Amino acid sequence: MDSKGKNIVDFGEARKNLTKKKKAGKRAAKEKQAAENRIKFGRTKAEKNSAKQSKDRQDQLHEATKRESTPPPTSQDPKE
Repeated sequence: MDSKGKNIVDFGEARKNLTKKKKAGKRAAKEKQAAENRIKFGRTKAEKNSAKQSKDRQDQLHEATKRESTPPPTSQDPKE
């Protein structure tokens, strides 16, 4: 203690610094995880648009080659 009766070491300041370090570490860990997820799951807007256009072309081609189904012929025989 100093002559004024106060602690020489300011523990409040030490707690603040420790808290800041913990928060910074957590923030860095979250950013690292986010970067990994972007690589693992993310696609760019151009990739998404390209995939959508490709799918649309495939759907159009599929629809263009479909045969139209005709209902089965009904019998015109009056005896039935």
